[in-house]
Amino acid sequence: MTLDPRKVSLISEFLVQSFMGCSVHDHEDEDDVAQVYQIVNDSTGELLHRVIVSRAFIHDHAEAEIVPALQTLWLPACLKMAGGRRVFVRSQMIEIEESRAA
Repeated sequence: MTLDPRKVSLISEFLVQSFMGCSVHDHEDEDDVAQVYQIVNDSTGELLHRVIVSRAFIHDHAEAEIVPALQTLWLPACLKMAGGRRVFVRSQMIEIEESRAA
């Protein structure tokens, strides 16, 4: 089942507004269970953040609820805390990838 393109776009727009000077690139993951967003610094080309938004989050929220839900979950702050680690947006919560062992 295809994700609602307007909801996918709303998430991209929210991330662009939250991270000035950055571009947001998105695509469906290989397993077709999430939408992946990459936040890239426009000046350096550096990948700053990776967000994986579950299909459940997108399907469980009406279009008008998407941005308020991301704000309630404190997504921008979570991304800043996570640094380069991946951040997963589930239906009602956020998970930050554990640090990988060196």
